[in-house]
Amino acid sequence: MSIRFETRKSAAATRLAAACLAGLAIASPPAAAARPQGKAEAGSEVTANAVVAVREVARVPVEEQAVTTRHAIEVRGQRIAYAATAGTLTLRDKAGLPGASMFYVAYVADRPKGSKPRPLTFVYNGGPGAASIWLHMGSYGPMRIEAPAPGEVLSAPYALKANDQTLLGDTDLVFLDAISTGYSRTFDPGDVSRYWGNDQDADAFAEAIKRYLDINDRWNSTKYLFGESYGTTRSAILSHRLHEEGIDLSGVILMSSILNFAQRAPGLDRMAINHIPTYAATAWYHGKVAAPGNDVAALVAEARAFASGPYTLALAKGHAISAQEKRAVADRLAALTGISADYYLHSDLRIMPERFRKELLRERGAVIGGFDTRYEAFEADGMADAVASSPDDAAIGGAYVMLLRQYLSQELGYRTDLDYVVSNSGPMFRQWDWSHQPPAGPRQNALANVAGDLGVAMRTNPKLRVLSLNGYYDLSTPFFATEFDLSHLYLPPALQQNIDMRFYASGHMLYLEPDALVKTRDAIADFVSRDR
Repeated sequence: MSIRFETRKSAAATRLAAACLAGLAIASPPAAAARPQGKAEAGSEVTANAVVAVREVARVPVEEQAVTTRHAIEVRGQRIAYAATAGTLTLRDKAGLPGASMFYVAYVADRPKGSKPRPLTFVYNGGPGAASIWLHMGSYGPMRIEAPAPGEVLSAPYALKANDQTLLGDTDLVFLDAISTGYSRTFDPGDVSRYWGNDQDADAFAEAIKRYLDINDRWNSTKYLFGESYGTTRSAILSHRLHEEGIDLSGVILMSSILNFAQRAPGLDRMAINHIPTYAATAWYHGKVAAPGNDVAALVAEARAFASGPYTLALAKGHAISAQEKRAVADRLAALTGISADYYLHSDLRIMPERFRKELLRERGAVIGGFDTRYEAFEADGMADAVASSPDDAAIGGAYVMLLRQYLSQELGYRTDLDYVVSNSGPMFRQWDWSHQPPAGPRQNALANVAGDLGVAMRTNPKLRVLSLNGYYDLSTPFFATEFDLSHLYLPPALQQNIDMRFYASGHMLYLEPDALVKTRDAIADFVSRDR
């Protein structure tokens, strides 16, 4: 194995960072240091986190880092030699001043001299506030952690294995960590407002993608975006913004999508409607309802039809609905979802996900997962409304964190004094700018509906294709909501054919299910191969 370490230095940028840090030290001594998030206020009390943030930023180099190692893997009988590069991309403002450093890991397969450029896919998780550790180490990279089956928990020693389901034979892969996650950092810990927001985050990723294309001479490659969860929000915004920057994409891969936050606003019924098919699939899995021919897809089809028809009409009537109709709707919901009709009646026919997670298996004191409803765990307070644990998170978290850090340092040769931030969702959620400026809208929307951005991008670039991958057991981003959003892009019939929706017996992180891993890998490989 050979290792190559590169540093792209900028003396001016280094001096600027030193000056900024010196200014922080002078103006904000430890007794009055800036807070780690948001602008510091006069007289604000210092927290331990603030001191840590200021000290840590001193260890974030403005100059770009890159460590390259050589590897090989055999995939389905084919030997693939490749270079793995772990490094940073310095993000600058329009004046050329550095604002942040984005960490990435790129896998680039060898290609014969003179052959056409390989496809290139940028991959990231969501949150906001999640590093890309889950997709990087659990899905289609060259190495993978095997996930436990529902009901099991991984225990040390954990194993990282060569991944025979990697996409590296089909496309080069670049995994990116959002600012303030992973090893990605701002150079000013007291001002994260430039990066913590829907549009700000998309701007940062657009800058990082352009920078990667520049320094690696990949402008002529066919380019794809692959986002999971909030990463799909990011991808939708990027699909239009990158076009405005002269970067036309060949495709966008959406896994477990959230495209319209406005649907979650209080007083709207769409959120209640969106979850019914997922409730039905979950109830069937746990033996609470029967499915035609024991086929979950058939049950989901029934739930779709009821949710978009009689259920939607019933909710729209509000107080005008008759007691007889309300009882009939509650009875049908009970038959589909395994929750009693009386519970639906007491909830005005609307049950939100947290209550469903607690109520479905309440009689045995169990709560189901939110990201993957097949997982369950027992709770001490069987009568509580709120969910106190997350059985799906508990099953996999520790293994991923430990093995990624070991892999980066020992296998890829990337070492840093920074802590790898797996999740920064707490502070980021509280300070996130959830508004969005749509490409064709006259004003900024307080809650983002980024499906419109994707629609504009597809109309502007008629060759842009979309692959949507969805799990039946995902409560956090229900597939029925994605179906609704992607069917409301205002596309002409010809462009509607550019959207391919797939559904799998899995949860939010589809790739954790072995069968879904294989099927999604094949779907993505086929999607990418069409542009060769």
